[in-house]
Amino acid sequence: MHLRGKEKHFWKCNFGISKLADIPLEISGYKSIDSEIDDQFLFYLTSRVLIIHGIYLKFTNITDEGVKHISTVTALSELTLRDHKGITNECLPYLNKLTDLKYLDILKTKITLEELPALSQLQNLKELHVSSEHTDEEYLLGKVISIKKILPNCIVYINYKSYE
Repeated sequence: MHLRGKEKHFWKCNFGISKLADIPLEISGYKSIDSEIDDQFLFYLTSRVLIIHGIYLKFTNITDEGVKHISTVTALSELTLRDHKGITNECLPYLNKLTDLKYLDILKTKITLEELPALSQLQNLKELHVSSEHTDEEYLLGKVISIKKILPNCIVYINYKSYE
């Protein structure tokens, strides 16, 4: 089996790989900040690299569809998806599949505090970073209590403030 067409172009341009046999099945991590990385990039990456331990994406072009692709990898313990307006509550079922996650940063996305209890499968999660437009401390504490019932070992950070 050989790399062909767009996939061949993807691996050659992004990683300097021209042979299918040279694509690793496992990588320690992938990081991209303020780049043109998009859902198609994640599709090609996750269709060949089955194990990724950490992904850090900030100010890229990924959406809920990209999170769907990320959800197919195993052993992912750290995931940062900061500053992505195309990531919404629609991706929560995909995030919930990442049961090895210990760290999740979804600051400055369209994921709302109210929907976070949907992440009930992330029992290994130790840190969760989220944003909220709400500033009322009592309201935020109520949401943290709801999240902590589902994720009791997780420290929740809302707008950079720690709630233990």
